[in-house]
Amino acid sequence: MVIGPFLLPPMVFASLIGLILLMLIGSLLKRRVDPRFDSWVGVVAVMAFIGARLGFVFRHWETYQLEPLRILYIWQGGFELSWAIVAAVLSIFFLKTWQHRAIAGVTLAVVGSIILLIFSQISKPAAESLPNISLETLNNETINLSDYTNDNVVINIWASWCGPCRREMPMLEQAVKDYPDIKFYFVNQGESDQVVNNYLQNESLEMQDLVLLDPTQSIPQFYETLGTPVTLFFSKNQLKAQHVGEISAELLSDRIKLLKP
Repeated sequence: MVIGPFLLPPMVFASLIGLILLMLIGSLLKRRVDPRFDSWVGVVAVMAFIGARLGFVFRHWETYQLEPLRILYIWQGGFELSWAIVAAVLSIFFLKTWQHRAIAGVTLAVVGSIILLIFSQISKPAAESLPNISLETLNNETINLSDYTNDNVVINIWASWCGPCRREMPMLEQAVKDYPDIKFYFVNQGESDQVVNNYLQNESLEMQDLVLLDPTQSIPQFYETLGTPVTLFFSKNQLKAQHVGEISAELLSDRIKLLKP
């Protein structure tokens, strides 16, 4: 979901809508029931956010402990829904009476259901299979992605001018080595082979054989995705997951696990 210059992952967009709705309900309950409901909205938002992030970090502590600062890289994604739900439920004890806690519980159930409904409506691409589209590599070879319907495939839609794309590229290059049974393709959007080659050489990235040139942006048109980067995960010609925006090594690992039996 694109809002102005911002590319928002579907769950982030749905959560922001949910937060706005929660604030409106909290304002109404503040006037009609108890002034503490206004403060409770802030409490539940903070607790759910921190809980979701900590849940993901704890599950991947083995890698995060090596670079603790990356815990703060929330723009890469990485949140545990179950931890967010638990934290949100615990927030109702901020309210004093069981009657008010019950009202808060119903409010959370309604807002949570709306968030999931919005997410389900905007998170699916227009297509869920590999496209019958031929693209050229930097070595002037032609590759049709539909030839890999029996494989596990990761498609990363990117551009060299895109900051988040540039940040995640070294990690993705390492992922190619870490997951030799996965076919990775990096579909560049609208740039010439000279521009792409210069970028790869300047950044010392050895990915020339895996970069596909998409001068007409046919891949994002096929899936109706917006912005870059976008990463799509396929198993046996079925889309299993997608990630909008910069992706972390931990989240990439989680998504790749979905491709394996």
